[in-house]
Amino acid sequence: MVKVKPAVKTIRKNMLLTREGDVWAYYRIKSKSLSIQNKKVVEKYKKDWKRFFEEIVKYEDYHLKMYPQDLRLKDRLKDLSYQLSSDSEDVGLYYLDETQNILNARLGNLTKNDFIVGVKLKNELIRLDADIKENAFSVFATVTDKVVNVLGWEQNVPVSFFNQFKELEETIFTSVSNVDGSRLEEHELIYLNRYDFVRGLNHDVAEEMENSTVGAITNTKINPSYTATLKLESEQDEGFVSFVVVDEFPHNMAESDLFFEAQSLPFEVEVNIKGQVESKSKTKMNTNFKGKELNQSADEQAMSEGDVDDSVSDSSKVIRNLQNDLKDNDTYLNNWLAGITVTGKSKKECLVKARQVKRFFKQLNIKCHVPVADQLDLFYRFLPGEKLDITSRSWLQKTTQNGVAENLFGVNSDLGNKIGFFIGWVDRFNEHDSLESAKRTSRHPILHHPFLANQNIKGSKKRSPHVLITGETGNGKSYLAKLLFNFMTFLNVSSIYIDPKKEYRKWINKTINDSIVKRDYPLYVEHLKKFKFITLDHEKEENWGTIDPITFLPKSQAKDLLEDIFSQLYDFSGKDDVHTVFLQAINEVCERRQRGEQVGSMHVIKIMQEHNEPLVKKAGNLLYEKVADSILKLIVHDGSNESLSLEDRISIIEIENIDLPKATDPIETYTSSQLKSNAIMMALGKFCELFGKRDKEENTAVFIDEAWVITASQQGKKIEKSMKRIGRSYNNALYFISQSTKDAIREEENETGNFGVAFAFDEENERSDILKWMNMEDTEENQEMLDSMYQGQCLMKDMYGRSGKITIENLFEEWDGALETVNKSEVAYAEEKYL
Repeated sequence: MVKVKPAVKTIRKNMLLTREGDVWAYYRIKSKSLSIQNKKVVEKYKKDWKRFFEEIVKYEDYHLKMYPQDLRLKDRLKDLSYQLSSDSEDVGLYYLDETQNILNARLGNLTKNDFIVGVKLKNELIRLDADIKENAFSVFATVTDKVVNVLGWEQNVPVSFFNQFKELEETIFTSVSNVDGSRLEEHELIYLNRYDFVRGLNHDVAEEMENSTVGAITNTKINPSYTATLKLESEQDEGFVSFVVVDEFPHNMAESDLFFEAQSLPFEVEVNIKGQVESKSKTKMNTNFKGKELNQSADEQAMSEGDVDDSVSDSSKVIRNLQNDLKDNDTYLNNWLAGITVTGKSKKECLVKARQVKRFFKQLNIKCHVPVADQLDLFYRFLPGEKLDITSRSWLQKTTQNGVAENLFGVNSDLGNKIGFFIGWVDRFNEHDSLESAKRTSRHPILHHPFLANQNIKGSKKRSPHVLITGETGNGKSYLAKLLFNFMTFLNVSSIYIDPKKEYRKWINKTINDSIVKRDYPLYVEHLKKFKFITLDHEKEENWGTIDPITFLPKSQAKDLLEDIFSQLYDFSGKDDVHTVFLQAINEVCERRQRGEQVGSMHVIKIMQEHNEPLVKKAGNLLYEKVADSILKLIVHDGSNESLSLEDRISIIEIENIDLPKATDPIETYTSSQLKSNAIMMALGKFCELFGKRDKEENTAVFIDEAWVITASQQGKKIEKSMKRIGRSYNNALYFISQSTKDAIREEENETGNFGVAFAFDEENERSDILKWMNMEDTEENQEMLDSMYQGQCLMKDMYGRSGKITIENLFEEWDGALETVNKSEVAYAEEKYL
């Protein structure tokens, strides 16, 4: 067993004094979620970091560190639990606990990556022949243990010592701020140093930060006697650690993306780069010498063999390019060492992960090694405050600042909210062997919360609670919508799901009546029984007039909606007299309703039928016949039946015998049956608008499946826009489930912020529109990514403006029945049985 002596001597705020007399400043970089397929955005990000590395040239040494930290899923779900509805608290708490249990069982400790930059502020050697008494402050500036022990001084460094670096640190902080960095707090820097000694071991981060001191940083035993690993033993736990070093990158380093790609591994890893800037005079001397050596080799090969090896030609080209780059005053050669750290509870587990790292990066043309005898040296080399030892040329990389920036430090692929329900996984790969593979290869869960986008959250780019779900039929949009609705019912939210396909009740009843589900998941079954179903079936007289505009809308809104509905049944153009009487009849019936009379939209038709003008009477008779025995009886009745209630907390409104046109059909081609069905959807949309406006203090949500039908008419578009506007002021979230993104794009161009979150499933004929809507470049690569999606995969754009590919997953098998959208036949299951 050994105890490694770290470089750190003492820490003050974000500054670290080493035993060699160097002072380092450490900063946290706020990670940025980028879609790696957006090449222009990624290149701009790399240019920003190239500029940063150019600005810190004079400080010589730097440290880039990405390390996993606890995601604190338990705390996040606990914060969410405070918003559960009182009548769903038990079932809600159960599924929040199950979420944590399932994810922890699958992935172990869920983590997020922290990105840290360290820059060395000062590097001076102490002058032992100086008058120490007169220059005590200078001695402190370059103190080492050896000098301290000789002089017999206390090793405590006064706070005033760090003041001399204040101006220098401010200068570096300006550069760090340009890459979205902030200073580490003192307790965070102490933990950063402690982390290397407890990585992979059970420990409480908050406790370590609160109680740790500089002296306790190394309170871990290290056993280096194991091949290619080190064993760590703390008071709480023990485990193994292995360092995998990067040996070779592609020649031009282009798109090496070391930090970003390492996050794709199916287990937590740490990545370190220790860098040191080389003086330009030394670089020029070395490149000139190397250039002459290569030219001589090329001449000799040409004379003896007639051809020059590709390796010699390539190396000569690299040297010439470097010599040209060095003519730029800001360009310097950087020597740097890169390592990926893995941990395991056993030596075997640790080495399996290390070999997996090698295989993974080999696919990316990055060659890695697992050193057998240098693990302890690498442990020491990557500690904070430790400089790169360039006397050891093993695994040393030599690139300009461009090369270092290509490692894509500080980039992640996060999507969704920090607090919310689990809905699936970030997918960082373009292709998978199966949907299950896409789920199992991600360590990046997506949480969704329905009421955060309009609450002015810091960093949010959207101010709307509305959610758009689009995609071709059969790709999974209805499944996602029902999953989100299921979670919504746990919250203190009144919600409606409009189900024009009348399929939700069937699946929920199937789940309620499943004997195994009833036995094993009684809480869930009882929760499903709270769902109130309203079926708008015009063949049942008790449903007539359920969504009659006269019965639930104010006069002006009822007039507009009825005019739009009846205009689809009768062409008023060129018939001003008929149109005038029609509008007067609406006004009269609305006023009678306000006086307390039992009247409805059918009375508008009756007034026209009883009119003295033959043309008006004829129009009234025609409208009466079109309404008779049709689905329009749900809208046009005498007011004797009750309309839809605004008081139920969880409602599913389904429509029987509705004939919806396809999303791509122009309205001019709609059949009479389709026009009537469209009228029903418009009336429902108006009801939903009123539902969302009932109370500013109450959260409400409306899910509209096949929502494109509402926007097929001008009146429908008005309803949609009105619902979106009330969402911001009335805490009403509209979940708009449709087949096309085109309408959403057009509206976004005219009125920004309509949807705070968007999910786009593939639609072959709209891929360019989908990519545009998702803020992704319309490239062949992105088109192929959409084409390769499985059912259940889509693109997501969250309230922070981040976009990426995701895989939807429901963690609870008992929910599957209630979320089904397709009734598989026996032959369908048989088809899947044979591989």
